[in-house]
Amino acid sequence: MKKRSVYLIGLLILNAALFFPLFAYTQCFQSNTVFGDGEKISYTVSYNWGPVWVDAGLVSFSVTNEQFRGKPCYHLKGTGTSYKSYDLLFKVRDYFDAWIDPDTFKSYDFKRYVYEGGYTLINTLTFDYNQQKVIANTKSNKNPQRTDTLPVKPCAFDMLSAIYYTRTLDYSDLQAGNKKHVTILIDDAYYDIYIRYLGREVVESTDGNRYRCIKFAAKMVQGTIFKGEEDVLVWVTDDANKIPIYIEAKIIVGTIKAYMKQSKGLRNAFTSVVR
Repeated sequence: MKKRSVYLIGLLILNAALFFPLFAYTQCFQSNTVFGDGEKISYTVSYNWGPVWVDAGLVSFSVTNEQFRGKPCYHLKGTGTSYKSYDLLFKVRDYFDAWIDPDTFKSYDFKRYVYEGGYTLINTLTFDYNQQKVIANTKSNKNPQRTDTLPVKPCAFDMLSAIYYTRTLDYSDLQAGNKKHVTILIDDAYYDIYIRYLGREVVESTDGNRYRCIKFAAKMVQGTIFKGEEDVLVWVTDDANKIPIYIEAKIIVGTIKAYMKQSKGLRNAFTSVVR
């Protein structure tokens, strides 16, 4: 079994736990009133080490308006970094980059750089919509570089851009128990998961605030991290920002939690805070 750190897992959870089904890009995306240039959100990731919970690292996300190959885009960034006190046990430096069209949410380019306890991986995805293909390059310190060509699937997203896309969707018509299916592109393969709407709850975060949230359970891909069951619970703010506040996941080697630590540059007021 390959080792995977809690920081990468935290990123995967935050990117994979909230997906909804999509049918065509023109049908998938309506408008974005949820986030914009300058938004930054960070999470503390804790790992269950036997009876003890250990704050092991920090996961951060940011959005900036940039140009990519002459086109206006959102540049999305995600990082997973172990605390220095944890580096001696398992050092992690994970970086995710995605450039997407702000009007359609189509991915232009995706990059993932992983360093986890000596294990390294580089994955890039280049999207060619004229040829309807994705070029995936993957290399690790255990395997030589390989190049794969995959078909473009309508409304299947890279790991990082999907979380931002799902935040733009309307949750108001969901009923308890409803399931939604989605396809996610990870490295050089597509995977199908679903989420199940569980209702609304108030959650207290580590910042001392209590938030009105929408709660979901997610069935994940069976493999080296998850058992392939509804392994993840996620609470999203029930307001115009739709930010994941708290994530709890059962993984093969234990349990992890991720709490929102800080947010800046939000597009909308934080109306989900319970006074």
